[in-house]
Amino acid sequence: MASVISQAVPIELLMAGEHGVVVDVDGSPDFVVRLEEMGLHEGVRVRMIRPGSPCILEVNDQRFLLRIEDTATVVVDVSR
Repeated sequence: MASVISQAVPIELLMAGEHGVVVDVDGSPDFVVRLEEMGLHEGVRVRMIRPGSPCILEVNDQRFLLRIEDTATVVVDVSR
């Protein structure tokens, strides 16, 4: 049985159209809770619509602008 190698990268490195599964959200507790309330949490599949700052993400068929500066780090696994 072949093993799958995880390829985790910061979400801001995704190019337009790329997708991945969130494996970690870290940062200030208030901001992390806010992201979770918007649907951005561990295990959710995301797609980058427009990279940059702010970026446009698609999460659960919803799109939103996200400006990740020093307040949070979102890591996605692009191999899933």
